Amino acid sequence: MEHWVMNVQAPQWVIRHVESGESIPGQVFSIYIAESEETEDVRYFDFQCGLSEPTAQDVDLELDSYCIVNDAGGVQYGGLDEVAVLPDRLVLRFQDDAVEELELSSAAVTLGIDPAIDVEEIRAGLRKVLPYGNPLKVPNMNL
Repeated sequence: MEHWVMNVQAPQWVIRHVESGESIPGQVFSIYIAESEETEDVRYFDFQCGLSEPTAQDVDLELDSYCIVNDAGGVQYGGLDEVAVLPDRLVLRFQDDAVEELELSSAAVTLGIDPAIDVEEIRAGLRKVLPYGNPLKVPNMNL
């Protein structure tokens, strides 16, 4: 296991809600993780990818990878250096520009995973989303 995973901080919040599937049928796949099922004032990350290859325009605009949306209203294409799914937590290490765009408190984000959550759904969703598009933007994954 990577050194950075072994030195993670306590969870910043706990994942108690997960949704995965085509958020825009035929166009976008999403893995949405949140601290609750509520729709207001809830912390979340929504990892998205297209269901078709990026277009030349996507490449020109640097929109040619997975996308991360969060509760701060940030939108980042690419932006993860590393991700690990452990039995009871999700560990994300973001690039500096993603920390700024997503208004994160640090580059390392640790989320607890509630025992009622299907960890395999998180793994499968991230396996589908994160390798999308530009191979230079694919993070190291320990899933």
